Amino acid sequence: MMQEEKVQKALDAVNDACGKCELCSPDCPLAISRRALQGLLYDLQSMKENG
Repeated sequence: MMQEEKVQKALDAVNDACGKCELCSPDCPLAISRRALQGLLYDLQSMKENG
């Protein structure tokens, strides 16, 4: 499985675990994980496109 697919699966799992709070706190571990995984996925996709 490609790295990009693994990161997407992890991001999907974080999204599934999210309780969809009315107000998402930036200190929430799920929000932190989501931001980190989205950044990593973006970087992987950029690397794939550029080289």
